[in-house]
Amino acid sequence: MSVEADRKTPRTDTRQRIIDVAAHLFATRGFAGTSVRDIAEELGVTKAALYYHFESKEVLLRHIVAQAFTAIEEVMAEQRDLTTPGERQRFVRDVISAMSSCDNDVVAVMKDPTLAPLVHDSKATSGITHELAIRLAMGLTGTSDRDAIRPEHLMRAIAAVGAGYEAINNWHVAYPQCTRFADADVDAIAGFVSDVLEAQPR
Repeated sequence: MSVEADRKTPRTDTRQRIIDVAAHLFATRGFAGTSVRDIAEELGVTKAALYYHFESKEVLLRHIVAQAFTAIEEVMAEQRDLTTPGERQRFVRDVISAMSSCDNDVVAVMKDPTLAPLVHDSKATSGITHELAIRLAMGLTGTSDRDAIRPEHLMRAIAAVGAGYEAINNWHVAYPQCTRFADADVDAIAGFVSDVLEAQPR
């Protein structure tokens, strides 16, 4: 397929197809073991056609990782009352469930230890963990005003989100064959997060 022919294909469909193929190759061959040429050949396009949509392998990887964050953002976009412990725990569970619902190839890429720095950078750039902490802190304080969040509630929320992120990473270390969380796994991780979030000061 030439670049000109590729341009006649709906851009979003072509981009998603490239992302899906790249995710599969990164998951099966590893990021370092996959070249732009490999991705182009798998797609049946030229490297020029691929570069028309994505300027590098690293940019492709960021788009793959972003799919997990998009699933979380969809949960966060819902209007919820997080002023009770039960509702906060349900919210946390839904966030973890959304993240674990990603395609198996995306999950494999996310848990590749050699890609941890780049995944971490993408997470930091997205601001997703900060927004999660803000939402939970607002719920703890019982306010819809970010400026009214109590500092101790923000600290607990930041610690809880950090605990959840580390639990998800370490779950894959402890259970390397796990490609998708079972309901019991989601409940367990949500429980860890809630324990930190709802802990009362001594």
